[in-house]
Amino acid sequence: MAKRVVILGAGYGGVKCAQTLERKSSRDETEIILVNKHDYHQFIAQIHESAVGLRDNEDIRVSLAEIFDETRVRIIKDIVLHILPKENKILLEQGTVTYDYLVVALGSEPEYFNIPGIERHSLTLRSLNSAKLIRTHIENRFAAFKANPLKREFLTIVVGGAGFTGIELAGELADWVHELVKEFDLPENLVSVINIEAASTILKEYDRQLIENAYHVLREKGVRIVTDTSIEEVTENRIELSSGEVIKTGTFIWTGGIRANRVVARSGFTSAVRGRARVNKYLQAVDYPNVYIIGDNAFITDPATGDVMGPTAQVAIQGGYIAAHNIMADARGDDLKVFYPRELGRVVSLGRNVAVGQIGKKFKSKGRVAGLLKQAIQWKYLYSIGGVKLVTKKLLK
Repeated sequence: MAKRVVILGAGYGGVKCAQTLERKSSRDETEIILVNKHDYHQFIAQIHESAVGLRDNEDIRVSLAEIFDETRVRIIKDIVLHILPKENKILLEQGTVTYDYLVVALGSEPEYFNIPGIERHSLTLRSLNSAKLIRTHIENRFAAFKANPLKREFLTIVVGGAGFTGIELAGELADWVHELVKEFDLPENLVSVINIEAASTILKEYDRQLIENAYHVLREKGVRIVTDTSIEEVTENRIELSSGEVIKTGTFIWTGGIRANRVVARSGFTSAVRGRARVNKYLQAVDYPNVYIIGDNAFITDPATGDVMGPTAQVAIQGGYIAAHNIMADARGDDLKVFYPRELGRVVSLGRNVAVGQIGKKFKSKGRVAGLLKQAIQWKYLYSIGGVKLVTKKLLK
Protein backbone atom coordinates (compact mmCIF):
# COMPACT_ATOMS: atom_id res chain seq x y z
CA MET A 1 0.00 0.00 0.00
CA ALA A 2 1.25 3.48 -0.86
CA LYS A 3 2.57 5.58 2.02
CA ARG A 4 0.74 8.85 2.52
CA VAL A 5 3.15 11.80 2.57
CA VAL A 6 1.69 15.11 3.67
CA ILE A 7 3.67 18.29 3.00
CA LEU A 8 2.68 21.43 4.86
CA GLY A 9 3.55 24.59 2.94
CA ALA A 10 4.21 25.33 -0.72
CA GLY A 11 7.24 27.55 -0.29
CA TYR A 12 10.63 26.76 -1.78
CA GLY A 13 11.24 23.68 0.38
CA GLY A 14 7.72 22.28 0.20
CA VAL A 15 7.52 22.58 -3.60
CA LYS A 16 10.93 20.93 -4.04
CA CYS A 17 9.94 18.08 -1.75
CA ALA A 18 6.62 17.47 -3.51
CA GLN A 19 8.20 17.62 -6.97
CA THR A 20 10.97 15.21 -5.99
CA LEU A 21 8.45 12.70 -4.65
CA GLU A 22 6.27 13.16 -7.73
CA ARG A 23 9.16 12.54 -10.12
CA LYS A 24 11.09 9.83 -8.27
CA SER A 25 8.49 7.64 -6.61
CA SER A 26 5.65 5.61 -8.11
CA ARG A 27 1.94 5.79 -7.34
CA ASP A 28 2.27 2.42 -5.61
CA GLU A 29 4.89 3.87 -3.27
CA THR A 30 3.58 7.31 -2.30
CA GLU A 31 0.33 9.23 -2.04
CA ILE A 32 1.34 12.90 -2.01
CA ILE A 33 -0.75 15.62 -0.35
CA LEU A 34 0.34 19.28 -0.37
CA VAL A 35 -1.43 21.62 2.05
CA ASN A 36 -1.06 25.36 1.49
CA LYS A 37 -2.87 28.54 2.47
CA HIS A 38 -3.00 29.67 -1.17
CA ASP A 39 -3.42 27.79 -4.43
CA TYR A 40 -0.17 29.27 -5.74
CA HIS A 41 3.56 29.23 -5.03
CA GLN A 42 5.05 32.70 -4.48
CA PHE A 43 8.66 33.64 -5.05
CA ILE A 44 9.38 35.14 -1.64
CA ALA A 45 12.87 36.23 -2.68
CA GLN A 46 11.27 38.68 -5.16
CA ILE A 47 8.35 40.15 -3.24
CA HIS A 48 10.24 43.38 -2.50
CA GLU A 49 9.74 44.12 -6.21
CA SER A 50 5.98 43.78 -5.79
CA ALA A 51 6.05 46.15 -2.80
CA VAL A 52 7.13 49.02 -5.06
CA GLY A 53 5.01 48.08 -8.06
CA LEU A 54 8.01 46.96 -10.13
CA ARG A 55 6.32 43.63 -10.87
CA ASP A 56 2.72 42.47 -10.89
CA ASN A 57 1.69 39.68 -8.55
CA GLU A 58 1.34 37.34 -11.53
CA ASP A 59 5.03 37.85 -12.31
CA ILE A 60 6.18 36.42 -9.00
CA ARG A 61 3.77 33.62 -8.35
CA VAL A 62 2.70 30.47 -10.17
CA SER A 63 -0.40 28.34 -9.75
CA LEU A 64 0.31 25.02 -8.05
CA ALA A 65 -1.80 23.38 -10.75
CA GLU A 66 0.80 24.53 -13.30
CA ILE A 67 3.72 22.78 -11.62
CA PHE A 68 2.10 19.57 -10.36
CA ASP A 69 0.18 16.73 -11.93
CA GLU A 70 -2.96 16.95 -9.81
CA THR A 71 -3.64 13.25 -10.36
CA ARG A 72 -0.33 12.64 -8.57
CA VAL A 73 -0.17 15.51 -6.04
CA ARG A 74 -3.39 16.31 -4.22
CA ILE A 75 -3.51 20.01 -3.32
CA ILE A 76 -5.50 21.11 -0.30
CA LYS A 77 -6.05 24.85 0.10
CA ASP A 78 -6.39 25.29 3.85
CA ILE A 79 -4.75 26.68 6.98
CA VAL A 80 -2.84 24.45 9.39
CA LEU A 81 -3.97 24.89 12.98
CA HIS A 82 -2.17 22.12 14.84
CA ILE A 83 -0.07 19.02 14.32
CA LEU A 84 -0.66 15.95 16.49
CA PRO A 85 2.54 13.95 15.89
CA LYS A 86 1.65 11.20 18.37
CA GLU A 87 -1.49 10.52 16.35
CA ASN A 88 -0.02 11.18 12.87
CA LYS A 89 -2.75 13.75 12.34
CA ILE A 90 -3.01 17.40 11.23
CA LEU A 91 -5.83 19.71 12.22
CA LEU A 92 -6.86 22.16 9.50
CA GLU A 93 -9.44 24.93 9.54
CA GLN A 94 -11.72 22.81 7.39
CA GLY A 95 -10.95 19.28 8.54
CA THR A 96 -8.21 16.82 9.43
CA VAL A 97 -5.57 14.90 7.49
CA THR A 98 -3.65 11.81 8.58
CA TYR A 99 -0.21 10.78 7.36
CA ASP A 100 2.45 8.11 7.33
CA TYR A 101 5.17 10.69 6.73
CA LEU A 102 4.96 14.43 7.34
CA VAL A 103 7.10 17.26 5.97
CA VAL A 104 6.75 20.57 7.82
CA ALA A 105 7.65 23.48 5.54
CA LEU A 106 5.32 26.18 6.84
CA GLY A 107 7.67 29.11 6.49
CA SER A 108 8.34 31.90 8.94
CA GLU A 109 6.71 34.66 10.94
CA PRO A 110 8.21 38.01 12.00
CA GLU A 111 10.26 38.06 15.20
CA TYR A 112 9.61 41.28 17.10
CA PHE A 113 12.05 40.77 20.00
CA ASN A 114 9.53 42.18 22.50
CA ILE A 115 10.17 45.73 21.30
CA PRO A 116 7.28 47.87 22.61
CA GLY A 117 4.77 48.83 19.93
CA ILE A 118 6.60 47.25 17.02
CA GLU A 119 4.10 44.53 16.13
CA ARG A 120 1.14 46.90 16.31
CA HIS A 121 2.69 49.79 14.38
CA SER A 122 4.77 48.09 11.69
CA LEU A 123 4.19 46.66 8.26
CA THR A 124 5.99 43.45 7.29
CA LEU A 125 7.12 41.96 3.99
CA ARG A 126 6.04 38.33 4.19
CA SER A 127 3.88 37.66 1.16
CA LEU A 128 2.39 39.14 -1.99
CA ASN A 129 -0.56 40.39 0.05
CA SER A 130 1.69 42.18 2.54
CA ALA A 131 3.70 43.65 -0.35
CA LYS A 132 0.51 45.09 -1.83
CA LEU A 133 -0.38 46.53 1.57
CA ILE A 134 3.00 48.30 1.77
CA ARG A 135 2.63 49.76 -1.71
CA THR A 136 -0.90 51.00 -1.06
CA HIS A 137 0.04 52.42 2.35
CA ILE A 138 2.95 54.46 0.97
CA GLU A 139 0.89 55.81 -1.93
CA ASN A 140 -1.83 56.83 0.52
CA ARG A 141 0.73 58.60 2.70
CA PHE A 142 1.97 60.64 -0.24
CA ALA A 143 -1.60 61.54 -1.13
CA ALA A 144 -2.29 62.49 2.51
CA PHE A 145 0.73 64.81 2.50
CA LYS A 146 -0.65 66.64 -0.54
CA ALA A 147 -3.82 67.25 1.46
CA ASN A 148 -1.90 68.26 4.60
CA PRO A 149 1.64 69.55 3.80
CA LEU A 150 2.43 70.07 7.48
CA LYS A 151 2.68 66.29 7.93
CA ARG A 152 6.30 65.93 6.77
CA GLU A 153 6.57 62.54 8.48
CA PHE A 154 4.21 61.09 5.87
CA LEU A 155 7.11 61.27 3.42
CA THR A 156 9.58 59.49 5.70
CA ILE A 157 9.85 55.72 5.14
CA VAL A 158 11.79 53.67 7.68
CA VAL A 159 12.95 50.09 7.17
CA GLY A 160 13.97 48.26 10.34
CA GLY A 161 16.65 45.64 9.74
CA ALA A 162 19.55 45.57 7.26
CA GLY A 163 19.68 41.91 6.34
CA PHE A 164 18.94 40.74 2.81
CA THR A 165 15.24 41.60 2.86
CA GLY A 166 15.73 45.02 4.45
CA ILE A 167 18.51 46.05 2.10
CA GLU A 168 16.71 44.84 -1.03
CA LEU A 169 13.57 46.67 0.03
CA ALA A 170 15.45 49.88 0.89
CA GLY A 171 17.10 49.88 -2.54
CA GLU A 172 13.81 49.40 -4.36
CA LEU A 173 12.07 52.07 -2.25
CA ALA A 174 14.83 54.56 -3.01
CA ASP A 175 14.23 54.08 -6.73
CA TRP A 176 10.45 54.12 -6.41
CA VAL A 177 10.21 57.38 -4.46
CA HIS A 178 11.78 59.20 -7.42
CA GLU A 179 8.73 58.14 -9.41
CA LEU A 180 6.33 59.03 -6.60
CA VAL A 181 7.60 62.59 -6.22
CA LYS A 182 6.96 63.14 -9.94
CA GLU A 183 3.52 61.58 -9.72
CA PHE A 184 2.53 63.73 -6.74
CA ASP A 185 4.51 66.80 -7.87
CA LEU A 186 6.67 67.01 -4.73
CA PRO A 187 10.24 68.22 -4.10
CA GLU A 188 12.59 65.23 -3.73
CA ASN A 189 14.28 66.75 -0.69
CA LEU A 190 11.11 66.25 1.35
CA VAL A 191 11.28 62.45 1.01
CA SER A 192 13.47 60.22 3.16
CA VAL A 193 14.25 56.50 3.13
CA ILE A 194 16.00 55.39 6.32
CA ASN A 195 17.41 51.95 7.12
CA ILE A 196 18.09 51.08 10.77
CA GLU A 197 20.22 48.15 11.91
CA ALA A 198 21.20 47.07 15.45
CA ALA A 199 24.39 45.33 14.28
CA SER A 200 27.55 47.20 13.43
CA THR A 201 27.11 46.70 9.70
CA ILE A 202 24.52 45.98 7.04
CA LEU A 203 24.44 42.51 5.44
CA LYS A 204 26.14 40.91 8.42
CA GLU A 205 28.49 38.02 7.54
CA TYR A 206 28.69 39.17 3.93
CA ASP A 207 31.98 39.89 2.15
CA ARG A 208 33.44 43.17 3.40
CA GLN A 209 34.22 44.53 -0.05
CA LEU A 210 30.68 43.89 -1.24
CA ILE A 211 29.24 45.45 1.91
CA GLU A 212 31.18 48.63 1.19
CA ASN A 213 29.87 48.64 -2.36
CA ALA A 214 26.31 48.21 -1.09
CA TYR A 215 26.82 51.13 1.32
CA HIS A 216 28.03 53.29 -1.56
CA VAL A 217 25.18 52.39 -3.92
CA LEU A 218 22.45 52.92 -1.32
CA ARG A 219 23.86 56.24 -0.14
CA GLU A 220 24.11 57.42 -3.75
CA LYS A 221 20.41 56.59 -4.04
CA GLY A 222 19.71 58.77 -1.00
CA VAL A 223 19.17 56.06 1.63
CA ARG A 224 20.23 57.07 5.13
CA ILE A 225 21.80 54.04 6.83
CA VAL A 226 21.93 53.92 10.64
CA THR A 227 23.91 51.00 12.12
CA ASP A 228 24.89 49.95 15.62
CA THR A 229 21.58 51.38 16.80
CA SER A 230 18.60 49.45 18.10
CA ILE A 231 14.93 50.38 18.02
CA GLU A 232 13.65 50.95 21.54
CA GLU A 233 9.97 51.71 20.93
CA VAL A 234 7.55 52.27 18.06
CA THR A 235 4.35 54.29 18.15
CA GLU A 236 1.94 55.23 15.38
CA ASN A 237 4.21 57.91 13.95
CA ARG A 238 7.44 57.81 16.01
CA ILE A 239 10.45 55.51 16.35
CA GLU A 240 12.70 55.87 19.38
CA LEU A 241 16.28 54.70 18.91
CA SER A 242 18.89 53.59 21.44
CA SER A 243 20.97 56.63 20.45
CA GLY A 244 18.22 58.89 21.80
CA GLU A 245 17.13 60.01 18.34
CA VAL A 246 13.42 60.09 17.61
CA ILE A 247 12.32 59.65 14.00
CA LYS A 248 8.88 60.80 12.95
CA THR A 249 7.55 58.57 10.19
CA GLY A 250 4.39 57.73 8.33
CA THR A 251 5.64 54.29 7.25
CA PHE A 252 7.62 51.76 9.25
CA ILE A 253 8.43 48.38 7.72
CA TRP A 254 9.96 45.70 9.95
CA THR A 255 12.37 43.18 8.37
CA GLY A 256 14.63 42.74 11.38
CA GLY A 257 14.09 39.07 12.15
CA ILE A 258 12.03 35.94 11.61
CA ARG A 259 11.01 32.93 13.66
CA ALA A 260 9.51 29.58 12.80
CA ASN A 261 5.78 29.34 12.21
CA ARG A 262 4.19 29.12 15.65
CA VAL A 263 2.40 25.91 14.73
CA VAL A 264 5.76 24.14 15.16
CA ALA A 265 6.27 25.00 18.82
CA ARG A 266 2.54 24.78 19.55
CA SER A 267 2.52 21.20 18.30
CA GLY A 268 5.11 20.07 20.83
CA PHE A 269 8.23 19.61 18.74
CA THR A 270 11.47 20.14 20.65
CA SER A 271 12.52 23.65 19.67
CA ALA A 272 15.67 25.74 19.69
CA VAL A 273 16.21 29.43 18.97
CA ARG A 274 13.21 31.39 17.63
CA GLY A 275 10.91 28.40 17.73
CA ARG A 276 12.81 26.33 15.16
CA ALA A 277 12.44 22.61 15.70
CA ARG A 278 15.51 20.51 16.40
CA VAL A 279 16.22 17.96 13.70
CA ASN A 280 18.81 15.23 13.30
CA LYS A 281 21.31 14.91 10.47
CA TYR A 282 18.60 13.39 8.24
CA LEU A 283 16.21 16.33 8.87
CA GLN A 284 13.91 14.18 11.03
CA ALA A 285 12.32 15.80 14.08
CA VAL A 286 14.34 14.54 17.05
CA ASP A 287 11.19 13.20 18.71
CA TYR A 288 9.38 11.76 15.68
CA PRO A 289 11.35 9.96 12.93
CA ASN A 290 8.42 10.01 10.47
CA VAL A 291 8.30 13.82 10.61
CA TYR A 292 10.76 15.86 8.54
CA ILE A 293 11.14 19.58 9.22
CA ILE A 294 12.81 21.87 6.70
CA GLY A 295 13.46 25.50 5.81
CA ASP A 296 12.59 28.28 8.24
CA ASN A 297 10.95 25.80 10.61
CA ALA A 298 14.11 23.77 11.33
CA PHE A 299 17.17 24.42 13.47
CA ILE A 300 19.78 22.94 11.13
CA THR A 301 23.48 22.57 11.74
CA ASP A 302 26.01 21.56 9.11
CA PRO A 303 27.32 18.10 10.15
CA ALA A 304 30.69 18.93 8.59
CA THR A 305 31.30 22.23 10.38
CA GLY A 306 28.76 22.53 13.18
CA ASP A 307 27.65 25.90 11.76
CA VAL A 308 24.01 26.84 12.20
CA MET A 309 22.42 27.37 8.79
CA GLY A 310 20.45 30.53 8.12
CA PRO A 311 16.87 30.39 6.86
CA THR A 312 17.60 30.88 3.16
CA ALA A 313 15.76 29.72 0.05
CA GLN A 314 18.66 27.59 -1.12
CA VAL A 315 18.88 25.70 2.19
CA ALA A 316 15.10 25.15 2.07
CA ILE A 317 15.30 23.79 -1.49
CA GLN A 318 18.17 21.47 -0.62
CA GLY A 319 16.31 20.34 2.50
CA GLY A 320 13.17 19.63 0.49
CA TYR A 321 15.11 17.34 -1.80
CA ILE A 322 16.78 15.45 1.07
CA ALA A 323 13.49 15.06 2.96
CA ALA A 324 11.88 13.52 -0.13
CA HIS A 325 14.87 11.24 -0.72
CA ASN A 326 14.90 10.03 2.88
CA ILE A 327 11.16 9.38 2.93
CA MET A 328 11.53 7.19 -0.14
CA ALA A 329 14.61 5.49 1.32
CA ASP A 330 12.88 4.77 4.61
CA ALA A 331 9.80 3.38 2.86
CA ARG A 332 12.02 1.13 0.72
CA GLY A 333 14.20 0.02 3.62
CA ASP A 334 17.30 1.81 2.27
CA ASP A 335 19.85 3.92 4.12
CA LEU A 336 18.99 7.56 4.75
CA LYS A 337 21.13 10.36 3.37
CA VAL A 338 22.81 12.87 5.71
CA PHE A 339 21.93 16.48 4.93
CA TYR A 340 25.05 18.48 4.10
CA PRO A 341 23.81 21.98 3.24
CA ARG A 342 25.79 23.86 0.60
CA GLU A 343 26.13 27.62 0.53
CA LEU A 344 26.23 28.23 -3.22
CA GLY A 345 26.41 32.01 -2.98
CA ARG A 346 24.15 35.00 -2.51
CA VAL A 347 23.13 37.92 -4.66
CA VAL A 348 21.45 40.94 -3.08
CA SER A 349 19.64 43.48 -5.25
CA LEU A 350 20.11 47.17 -4.45
CA GLY A 351 17.37 48.56 -6.65
CA ARG A 352 16.61 48.49 -10.36
CA ASN A 353 19.11 46.22 -12.19
CA VAL A 354 21.86 46.72 -9.60
CA ALA A 355 23.13 44.18 -7.06
CA VAL A 356 26.11 42.76 -5.20
CA GLY A 357 26.82 39.07 -5.12
CA GLN A 358 29.22 36.28 -4.36
CA ILE A 359 29.13 32.83 -5.95
CA GLY A 360 31.29 30.25 -4.23
CA LYS A 361 34.32 31.49 -2.34
CA LYS A 362 36.01 33.50 -5.05
CA PHE A 363 33.63 34.98 -7.61
CA LYS A 364 32.37 38.40 -6.60
CA SER A 365 30.16 40.67 -8.63
CA LYS A 366 28.58 44.09 -8.33
CA GLY A 367 26.57 46.64 -10.24
CA ARG A 368 24.66 45.69 -13.38
CA VAL A 369 26.58 42.45 -13.85
CA ALA A 370 25.39 41.28 -10.44
CA GLY A 371 21.90 42.50 -11.35
CA LEU A 372 21.93 40.27 -14.44
CA LEU A 373 23.20 37.40 -12.30
CA LYS A 374 20.26 37.89 -9.93
CA GLN A 375 17.84 37.69 -12.87
CA ALA A 376 19.59 34.58 -14.20
CA ILE A 377 19.15 32.86 -10.83
CA GLN A 378 15.44 33.68 -10.88
CA TRP A 379 14.99 32.28 -14.40
CA LYS A 380 16.93 29.16 -13.47
CA TYR A 381 14.59 28.58 -10.55
CA LEU A 382 11.55 29.01 -12.79
CA TYR A 383 12.97 26.41 -15.14
CA SER A 384 13.64 24.00 -12.27
CA ILE A 385 10.00 23.97 -11.17
CA GLY A 386 8.16 24.41 -14.47
CA GLY A 387 10.54 23.73 -17.32
CA VAL A 388 10.57 25.54 -20.65
CA LYS A 389 6.79 25.92 -20.62
CA LEU A 390 6.74 28.06 -17.46
CA VAL A 391 9.78 30.11 -18.50
CA THR A 392 8.22 30.82 -21.88
CA LYS A 393 4.93 31.85 -20.28
CA LYS A 394 6.64 34.33 -17.95
CA LEU A 395 8.80 35.71 -20.76
CA LEU A 396 5.84 36.25 -23.05
CA LYS A 397 3.92 38.02 -20.27
